[in-house]
Amino acid sequence: MTETSSARAAACETLYACPETGAAHLRLPLRDHVRPGVYVGHPITGIGLDRIRAMEADLAARLAEAGVAADLFFPMRSTHLRPGETGANEYAEGAGLFSGTRHFTSQNRCDAVHHADAVLLHYDLRDDAGAYRLSRGIPFDLGWARAHGKPVVAVIGPDNPNWWPELPDLAAVVPSLDAAIPLLAGHLPPESAARATAIEVLAFPADRVSLALIARLAEADARKGLGACAAVIAVLPGGRTNPNWHGQVGEVADWMLGAVPEALRVAAVLQGQALAS
Repeated sequence: MTETSSARAAACETLYACPETGAAHLRLPLRDHVRPGVYVGHPITGIGLDRIRAMEADLAARLAEAGVAADLFFPMRSTHLRPGETGANEYAEGAGLFSGTRHFTSQNRCDAVHHADAVLLHYDLRDDAGAYRLSRGIPFDLGWARAHGKPVVAVIGPDNPNWWPELPDLAAVVPSLDAAIPLLAGHLPPESAARATAIEVLAFPADRVSLALIARLAEADARKGLGACAAVIAVLPGGRTNPNWHGQVGEVADWMLGAVPEALRVAAVLQGQALAS
């Protein structure tokens, strides 16, 4: 763990603790945004993680060379995949803590809506067999950005199956990344208002109901919608047999884990990935 990530872990704040039930609400800092942000939506299925990471590095280098100082947010910035493994549309249950459809949806929505000043749709990324694949996920990025007035630049050619007739009405369409970078630069403010995001961990008791913590879980979910919270982790010993279990708990939590140490491990991974991105 680096000195910076150690400092972040040490900054874990207890927002609520009930000595009677053992319920606790923790907040861990994730990222302080001080530069303009660009969210990059791109195909995932059939593409090896090595190639995705190479694309991320290449795009960051191109922007830097063009003098564009921005934080980049990629959909695969939190994943259980290891180098040599391949992305998929969905992952089998239990495949990993960082590849649930719910988590990706929450993360990407927050990035496209709250953390980004502009959105890049990078369709010009072929799978490992050299073919373009239809992406049903990227239109979500477009819709979220459009609803919140974020400028969108789409890199796509006429032979790409993701082309649809209305796309030029919704985004600035260009054939290459080289053409996209000046457009992105023109959409970014010279500087961005500082904004902080956090991870919130809600540890429920194993043997009794904590109505106060359920209400706090809802507050954390609302903060996620406002861009102040990037991830909500619910700790429910016993899972669905926990007396605090309710369908809405499962709907708003990005992760449901069995113990606080597991939650802190997830938080540490997310913090490390935030520092590296």
